[in-house]
Amino acid sequence: MKILLSSNKEIIKEYVKENSKIGFIPTASELDDDRWYMEKDREDLIKMKFNVIDIDITKESKEKIIEKFNSVDVIFIAGGNCFYLLQQLKIKDVLQELIEFANNKIYIGSSAGSCITCPSIDYAEKLDDISQAPLLSDCSAMNLVDFYILPHYNSKEKYTNLADEIESGYNNYKFIKLSNEQAIIVDNMNNYKVVETK
Repeated sequence: MKILLSSNKEIIKEYVKENSKIGFIPTASELDDDRWYMEKDREDLIKMKFNVIDIDITKESKEKIIEKFNSVDVIFIAGGNCFYLLQQLKIKDVLQELIEFANNKIYIGSSAGSCITCPSIDYAEKLDDISQAPLLSDCSAMNLVDFYILPHYNSKEKYTNLADEIESGYNNYKFIKLSNEQAIIVDNMNNYKVVETK
């Protein structure tokens, strides 16, 4: 298992070989009118000379998605709405396959892609609009880490204030506030470190 949780992509080059096949999942951004941040993620990966293969969780069949999982070296999940992302993974019934991939290869999550690695995303209602995922019956997620991520900390006052508010409301959760200049490197659930990316 090697998991990179970060909104900064430069650190990827330290862990992923040039020309590696990266399965790119843009699903979390599907409902946004302006998906510039997701497009930038894809373009940046291409510029870093990775072989980017799009995986459309919503439109592709379960069989095709699993086939693509099996064909790539890395999976990168871009940002957006974490509730919608989790809903689509569960509807297509590929969440367990994604967990197995992360346990055996390299998983990279940016923002929403980071949040779903936590045991649950129930804490994220102040960050994302849960009404965009009306078919999500429970918020249990990948459970790859034993902490809960609060992304974009210190990037904007809004995110910082929301993260502090969420942390104060969940006394039993272990939170990591992650700025856009930080990443979490995970070798297994109990072995991880926060590093500066700039």
